[in-house]
Amino acid sequence: MSDVLVLTFLKAFDYVSNRFVSDDIFERNQKALFIDLESVNFNDHLDELREFSRLVSRLNLVIVGLLERPSPPTVTSSLFSGFDLVITCSQDHRIAVTVNDLDNAIRDLSSEIEKNPYAAIILAQLLRQEAFNDVSKGLILESLTYAMLQSGDEFKSWLSERGELSQPADEAPVVESHRIGDTLSIFLNRPNRANAFSTTMRDALYETLQTAISDKTIESISLRGNGSSFCSGGELAEFGSVSSPPDGHLVRLARSPSMSVHQLCTRMTAYLHGTCAGAGIEIPAFASKVIVDETVSIFLPEVSMGLIPGAGGTVSIPRRIGRHKTLYLALSGKSIGPEIAFQWGLVDDVISPE
Repeated sequence: MSDVLVLTFLKAFDYVSNRFVSDDIFERNQKALFIDLESVNFNDHLDELREFSRLVSRLNLVIVGLLERPSPPTVTSSLFSGFDLVITCSQDHRIAVTVNDLDNAIRDLSSEIEKNPYAAIILAQLLRQEAFNDVSKGLILESLTYAMLQSGDEFKSWLSERGELSQPADEAPVVESHRIGDTLSIFLNRPNRANAFSTTMRDALYETLQTAISDKTIESISLRGNGSSFCSGGELAEFGSVSSPPDGHLVRLARSPSMSVHQLCTRMTAYLHGTCAGAGIEIPAFASKVIVDETVSIFLPEVSMGLIPGAGGTVSIPRRIGRHKTLYLALSGKSIGPEIAFQWGLVDDVISPE
């Protein structure tokens, strides 16, 4: 395989079984563990796979499994719970992320983890908890984790490289809404900024959604973005503007469009097009139906900034596609188009551009 160190499963099992493994990880400054699963006869090592999951649950590592062939039908997703991510070059796999070249994927993932190891490892640990099964709990844990990383060196380094950015004043309402009968249409409206998700937009969207929550006569809600993109993610000029991460945490929970969309999910359809980065996929993924057109490009940039998805993405996205594919999106930073998004279940339908 690649020049990145890869262990067989049995060697990895012996390694993590060592009661001093946490000390070894610290002393080696190790960030990830890549494990070749090709030589494993899964049916002969079911007990070891289960024990491996228990042993690695608290380790400060990103655990990546590698497969070149489909796993047997008898192997369920629970047996891969010890892996934060499984990648394969097979086109027929129920659990793993399919990549074009396994060696290149290993090198790319290793490189991305090394660039921002705190964000990468902490995101993997957060997703391991599977708090996304409880939306309220998941959003709290995500926000707490995000607040912690806002004070970290990786985010500070990204801010330094970004430099000062100006943010032009908005000349029109940043969220528009129109009601016809029992249907409410909501539009993100910062087209000159690719609908970058500013705090002003967050508050306006939250207030609009709260109105819909309280009005039971609204039976159908659509969420769209004006301009060439649905939403290009958080407003870059605002990153680093929160002087108190604890205050930011409390505000995120008190004024959460993500929770509001979840509360309205059975009545809401999101229509996505163009760039859908960060918040641009994290928030609409809570809707019961997500429809995209053929121009859509979806990616999660936050780990490259020393952060984790902070607009609900560690909850909404794994609820749709599972934690393994969610972590791959976040660590790789790669964009996926409508075909892959539909195959994974991140979106529900693909239509032609309007």
